[in-house]
Amino acid sequence: MTVILAGLVVIAFGLFWSVGKYAEAVFAGRFSSRFPEKTLSYTADQLSALVTSDLRFKYVCPILFPLDLIVMLALAGAMGAASSHWIKQLYPSEAWLGLLVPGVYLLSDLIEDCLLAWLLLRGEPNEAARTVPMLKAITTIKFVSFSAAIALTLISLAGWLLSARLNS
Repeated sequence: MTVILAGLVVIAFGLFWSVGKYAEAVFAGRFSSRFPEKTLSYTADQLSALVTSDLRFKYVCPILFPLDLIVMLALAGAMGAASSHWIKQLYPSEAWLGLLVPGVYLLSDLIEDCLLAWLLLRGEPNEAARTVPMLKAITTIKFVSFSAAIALTLISLAGWLLSARLNS
């Protein structure tokens, strides 16, 4: 089971990398990067330019929906299943903790994508400019919870491996 779960995590990160490369290629030459989802160092003017650009509809579909949705489901699902399984081997009553952090990541990424898609579809630069602090706050939660989910997955695997080694 551990090999399957670890494989699913690796596949999910492969999807993450592939979709990121595709999105960067779409942005190349138009914007410096896929900045609203990848960094916190953009301005209201940059977001306003994005929501009025010809790129906005291609960003919504296929980048945000369905590609980014597939990636976030794969990452949260794989990391949640793996860390929950490994935690359950050590502390059965605490297995739910393995789902909590990836769940926060999934929810924050989904909220970020929905807000961004709404802004892009509306195409209102002033409205986009006003939402920058909120969008950056959601992105910050996504970054922190994603990093925490990775750490939890690695720590739970290491704990399980160490326990298995000590018990053998």
